[in-house]
Amino acid sequence: TATGKGNNHLPTGNTCESCHTTTAWTPARFDHAGVSPGTCSSCHNGVRATGKTLNHIVTTAECDVCHSTLAWTPARFSHTGITTGCNACHDGVRATGKDNGHMTTSRECVICHSTTAWTPLTFRHTSADYPGDHRGSLACLACHTTNTDQATWKSAAYKPACAGCHASSFKPSAHKKYTSPTTVFYTVAELKNCSGACHVYKDSTLTTITTRRNGPEHRVTDASFD
Repeated sequence: TATGKGNNHLPTGNTCESCHTTTAWTPARFDHAGVSPGTCSSCHNGVRATGKTLNHIVTTAECDVCHSTLAWTPARFSHTGITTGCNACHDGVRATGKDNGHMTTSRECVICHSTTAWTPLTFRHTSADYPGDHRGSLACLACHTTNTDQATWKSAAYKPACAGCHASSFKPSAHKKYTSPTTVFYTVAELKNCSGACHVYKDSTLTTITTRRNGPEHRVTDASFD
């Protein structure tokens, strides 16, 4: 006796006014006010109402964990209370995981990323193998040359001192040790912590200091050794 549900209408026993107005069929909006939280899938199963798309992450969580009742996007998941670790979901199947170019690591995502965005990265070194803050243009791959979370020491015999990476930059002529009976310079092994040769001695007995610098010549925050 009047226009009814179309062939592609979702199956429902609700009356028309649950979603439609008396002036037009569209836009149609269902009032979720009376729906109990955590029961979305009883309707949103892809048959009775729109369900998860084919490229949706694999999850048994109810829709309202990430979505609102007004629109599917933007979707936001609350990480509050997660105790199983990031990798339990962020495996590339159940949730976005490491891309093909990601550094090889078994560390949890939260070590470098926040729960609100993948970038910017927030990782900070706390190991003694990484002395201080190497500010400037030093990129991760400058030390992690094999794209793993293990740094590659250019001169491993000196690690974890500065010379472990910077031995090839050492200039003996700039690091005088004593001047009598001949001029002798410090070796990289003696100054592997890049202290800058604070003491210049009078002779090979190393008993009389002729020059004493007030402090290290190099700092980890320096952009270069010059």
